[in-house]
Amino acid sequence: MPHETRFVRPPEALLPTLVDAALRSAGRRPAPVVWAEHGSHTLVALTDEVAVRVTRQPHAADDLLRAQRLVDALPPLPFAVPRSVGDAVEREGYLAVPVQRLPGTPEPPARPDPAVLRDLLDAVHAVPLAPLTAHLAAPRAFCGGDTWQQVLHDRVVPLLPADVRDEAARRVSALAALDAVEPVLNHGDLAGSNLHWQDGRVVGVLDWDLAAPDDPAEDVAALATSLAAWDVLSGVLDAGTLRRARVFARTFPLQVVGYGLLQRRPSAEVERLVERAGRALRAEPST
Repeated sequence: MPHETRFVRPPEALLPTLVDAALRSAGRRPAPVVWAEHGSHTLVALTDEVAVRVTRQPHAADDLLRAQRLVDALPPLPFAVPRSVGDAVEREGYLAVPVQRLPGTPEPPARPDPAVLRDLLDAVHAVPLAPLTAHLAAPRAFCGGDTWQQVLHDRVVPLLPADVRDEAARRVSALAALDAVEPVLNHGDLAGSNLHWQDGRVVGVLDWDLAAPDDPAEDVAALATSLAAWDVLSGVLDAGTLRRARVFARTFPLQVVGYGLLQRRPSAEVERLVERAGRALRAEPST
């Protein structure tokens, strides 16, 4: 099994038991699986039709259940989402949830069509919030929710190399100073392997764990950063949204460190995140 991310993992001996039980819950026989480990929240076992999401740590079980209830409550969308195909199963505190395997692959076009990106953002942000309220995460739950600013300023900045701490503090302050806008449904991680593509179009969106009522610029920041598509999006989005998105994007390296601390990840993993954040802060200082 490849170790692509070095994120914390469940005990190896437990994984086959969890996956087999989840497949049986979905009405499938145990089968060979391919593992996808890119996610920081879960790792995923893939069969031809079913994906089994497995929590990386026992304390994440409740949050995975909440997020899956959200996915199952989403209205029809112009792309597939990983709806439940069976009941969640638990072994030794770890949770496995069988969901629909989505079409497409996480390989975007070299230069995505701006209309495709705009339509993706519009579809997510047009979903009514009220029916989903009980299942949504708090805005910026990834790095502390209501306490995100305190987490980043008081816990993350002091861990960084001394030469980038002032830069990091400026980025946190800039995000906190953004004017409030009308919240919409934000996916929360509209990036990378969470998007499945086919023939240049988005055909599936995964990992709704961080979906929250928030500024739409946060999703814009994730999408533009992941696809290196700032110039592409500049032709289809208003200048104000793009300006706020830049502010969000500059805090992403810090948010990842905050996530590692809040999730009580092993010290070696947090140290790697801190080193990565330091490199990112040096590479693109704020202006």
